[in-house]
Amino acid sequence: MALFNYAAKELTLKIVYYGPGLSGKTTNLQHLHSALAQGKTGKLISLATETDRTLFFDFLPVELGKIKDFTVRFQLYTVPGQIKYNLTRKAVLKGADAVVFVADSQKEMREANIESFANMNKNLLSNNINPDNIVLVLQYNKRDLPNIFSIDELNKDLNSSGYIYLEAEAVNGKGVQETFQTASKLLINDLSQKHQLEIQPLAPPEETSHAVLEETAFSSFPHEPLEPAAVEESAQAALSSQEQAFTEEYSEESEKPKTGEPLTYSSEQLDRITESLRENTLMLAGIKSAINELLDELKKSREEQKEVLAILRGVKINETIERMKEKEKVKKGWFTK
Repeated sequence: MALFNYAAKELTLKIVYYGPGLSGKTTNLQHLHSALAQGKTGKLISLATETDRTLFFDFLPVELGKIKDFTVRFQLYTVPGQIKYNLTRKAVLKGADAVVFVADSQKEMREANIESFANMNKNLLSNNINPDNIVLVLQYNKRDLPNIFSIDELNKDLNSSGYIYLEAEAVNGKGVQETFQTASKLLINDLSQKHQLEIQPLAPPEETSHAVLEETAFSSFPHEPLEPAAVEESAQAALSSQEQAFTEEYSEESEKPKTGEPLTYSSEQLDRITESLRENTLMLAGIKSAINELLDELKKSREEQKEVLAILRGVKINETIERMKEKEKVKKGWFTK
């Protein structure tokens, strides 16, 4: 769901990368985070489970212009690929404005692709999102590997609705930018049409040097393999480092105000505080989702334990009844002699 922040004049749009395990969702986000302009992306945050993880970061492409005086901000998420983390996948999909389904082109992944695509539609519906009314882009990844399906075969399995699809080699960076660009443009156009909002492009820069510095976020990325982006693996560690940076920065740069004087910060300091709060909010939302998943798993485990105990009690009762019957037979046999 598009979120309008009227105080900050920002429009936040959420794009979720969905797909089976090891299809390339994480690689897509790592390449995007590495290639996008520095200073316009938040940290790449990871909420890890034992065998899988959820990644997310936000991105402010100022070059896109504005929608009704609102600057556009994207939040990009991946979901865990394994089916046992379905509760987390469902939680991440909540409020999504667009979905990129990353399919693995390898023939041995056919069933996993089909199962994950069906699971995505089911989880969209459970979040009151009509799959037919959301922007959906298909990415057919791993096109550089042998033993892969043709595009026609993949479309037959996954694209009966005629979604836009792109080929990719995410590990080499090919198709990563094009996929995000396609999804974001479709989303902007869809939003402007649904809400009758006018897209206001930015005025061209006055000097050529500025044009170079403000190069569009959708310009071609290098297709050479990129170094994976640094990932914050621990929310607790991220919070402590931010608190430390915050303390050091303002203890050194800010003079202690006199008694009765209001605190004053520069616009740069306020921007940093706002960015820190935004990152903390994202991390807390992810932690809450992970905790809810663990609570649900504990609840299921307790229910299973109760069922096992009930079965064991039933077995013991039956054994007791059988022993009593045997004793009765022995007694009757003794009296008849």
